[in-house]
Amino acid sequence: MQKIAILYDLSQAVMSTFDVDEVLNRTLSIMRDYFQMPNAGIFLVDEEKQDLYLRAGFGRPHQPGEVRQAVGEGLIGAAAKTKRAVSVGDVSTDKRYIKRLSATRSELAIPLIVRDSVVGVLDFQSESTNYYDGETIDLLTLFATQVSLGLENARLYSSERRRSSSWRPSTPSPARQQPS
Repeated sequence: MQKIAILYDLSQAVMSTFDVDEVLNRTLSIMRDYFQMPNAGIFLVDEEKQDLYLRAGFGRPHQPGEVRQAVGEGLIGAAAKTKRAVSVGDVSTDKRYIKRLSATRSELAIPLIVRDSVVGVLDFQSESTNYYDGETIDLLTLFATQVSLGLENARLYSSERRRSSSWRPSTPSPARQQPS
């Protein structure tokens, strides 16, 4: 029951804003506070370049935008391509792993999916082998669904605001009074 309460709280935090950066910041804060993750990154899909780029994160030396990942390459790209969580307990045994942080021993990448399309990937790395157990993976996968919806809501809200601000009704000219 405690896990359901945590998931509800997490969902409320992410779904209560329409700003993409706020959704990302709240997600990262939850990763740090609720799940005690040593580091986390949120990669979003760049539609134009058809790859993933680091948009936000903590515990990593990389700045947003510095890291790009092709869909299908590395563990992050594999999660995006297969639309399934990829968990590796010992990255030294997985040929897909791309070494960016020398201390990483295990990694978990969970796709963010909206209407069967990947919009990004939540990525977690730990200095301990087998850091992510099945229960944590399941809970984070459920949470990733809420993050996906929060991102989509923010995107739709932003798109609607742009559309409505560019639409200007024509101003009717003042009616001329006819002499009586």
